Amino acid sequence: MGKKQYILIFSGIVLIALFALLPKAVIIDNTESVDSAPSAETHSEDDGHDHSDHDHQTDAAMGAHDKLPADTQNTLDSLEHAFSSAKASGEKSTIANTAYELLFRMNKFDQAAGWKLASYGQTKNIEELKEGADAYYQAFTFAMSEQKSAKMAKLARENYQKYIDINGEDLDAKVKIGMTYVVSEAPMKGITMIREVLAKDPEHQLALSSLGILSIQSGQFDKAIERFEKVKELYPKDMESRFYLAIALNSSGKNKEAIEEMKYISKNADTEEIRLSATQTLAEWDN
Repeated sequence: MGKKQYILIFSGIVLIALFALLPKAVIIDNTESVDSAPSAETHSEDDGHDHSDHDHQTDAAMGAHDKLPADTQNTLDSLEHAFSSAKASGEKSTIANTAYELLFRMNKFDQAAGWKLASYGQTKNIEELKEGADAYYQAFTFAMSEQKSAKMAKLARENYQKYIDINGEDLDAKVKIGMTYVVSEAPMKGITMIREVLAKDPEHQLALSSLGILSIQSGQFDKAIERFEKVKELYPKDMESRFYLAIALNSSGKNKEAIEEMKYISKNADTEEIRLSATQTLAEWDN
């Protein structure tokens, strides 16, 4: 199983494919120092206020690739009409969240995000702003084209920054902003942000695993092993990170350790997706 096939397994591995489009020199995991980065960009538009305009922009950018089944589109058309006709903010929020849940279950994360932010525009519930940003981040991590990745990364980044501006510092959100910068024209800004999180919290799970993913992409397998071994020590039930650890071990020539780790995952992972992926990887390594 090659790297391109791993892409279909986990969102983090999708990111590896996107990072592969960049020169390796810009994403080297060199953590000797933590430099100050410029503040993340802000965006003045409130994506939640005008759902229809946001949705049209998203559809235009994504094109026919994201077209929905006819029955789902009919349902969404009805919800769009109901949202436009509704007078009370609470009613609009309920309609928007119905559409969000439908689309999120279908892994249509970009369109789901637009609806979640439409609800936020009505309720001003700060957690809905974060959920909208999370949905855009999901769309970013699963994007299979450079164009869509860049668009979703920008939308995720803007909305996470809005959340931080209102709610205060959030280390998970800062790591995710950093990861969106890595595929932008300012990759070192993103890496610096993630390092800053680790400087504040050396055991931050998402920061450690994110730098591990970057290390795998840049061919720094020893560094990746160090990152993921620490995640394993601190969070032994994080099977996705343990999967990456096995990949890094195998890539560095430590085949026996890699097989032992992958066998453990295939037996103990709590999701069928990861167990199946581990089993398939072991079969590939045996060939």
